[in-house]
Amino acid sequence: MRALLILSICAVLLFGCAGGAPKPGGKTDGTGTSVPPSGGECEAKYSFSELPDGVLGQKAKVIATVTCGQNRTVALLLDSKTETSVLLESNAATPVELEFAPDKDGTMKLEITLDGETIFSRDWAVKPLGSDDTKGLENDAASFKEWRAMSVRLDEPIQAGKARLFLKRISEKTQPGTIIAVDLREDANGKPGAIIATSKKPINATTLSDNWITFDFPAKPTLSAGTKWIVLRVEQTEDVSLVSDNVNLHYVTVDKQAEGNDYTRQMILDVDLKNGVATETEWTPLSYDRIYTVTLSAG
Repeated sequence: MRALLILSICAVLLFGCAGGAPKPGGKTDGTGTSVPPSGGECEAKYSFSELPDGVLGQKAKVIATVTCGQNRTVALLLDSKTETSVLLESNAATPVELEFAPDKDGTMKLEITLDGETIFSRDWAVKPLGSDDTKGLENDAASFKEWRAMSVRLDEPIQAGKARLFLKRISEKTQPGTIIAVDLREDANGKPGAIIATSKKPINATTLSDNWITFDFPAKPTLSAGTKWIVLRVEQTEDVSLVSDNVNLHYVTVDKQAEGNDYTRQMILDVDLKNGVATETEWTPLSYDRIYTVTLSAG
């Protein structure tokens, strides 16, 4: 009996107790498999869908498929800020939709975590709203009697920091009092409506060749979800009968055989030839389908 007891003690010391001690959970080994959260019965595994570049204020979605994640939280972070999270209810292979809308543009760090441990990380680029396409030489004139507008769509609110327009001036000689004005406006039944904010620059901020001109909104107005309009107009104060103080807004043709789209508009104002005063009329579609080179950024 004493010999049997000694053999039993030796066996325990050599092989350990049956089942072993619980293992710490949640640590990733860097290969897509985490250390089991308890007892070694189920190891978390995960995979991820492709995620294209984002657009400011517009929804993006990545799908994380997690196995053995019951009672654990999957979260998506941008620059360490949690955008969305989901608590897993099953150990079965579970596709988790992580949907979010970036509230700033530029390059940022995107992470997906499982109970706080990073299981996916990459640099993610987010574009401003609008179009930055500068190819070609086509443009529309904007003046005190011709206004141009392009809309952008937001899925979630953002703070507007600046608009950028690809512009050039028509004439080298300008009146010192002539101003280029860019409005952010609400939508009114598919047309520019109430003004949210306005940024202005002297007309001589432009050149005779196309350049990006930046219009800052220092107060960073909050834009609610939905359609917003960026309106380009010119203010003349010294001699409004002159039409030389024009700027040209670059555009890229989509289809010259198609009617104007629903996200660009123009207004041709009524001008009193006696005093040169221009009166607002109606916003109308463009003559054919084209897109203005205009962007809206949060920064």
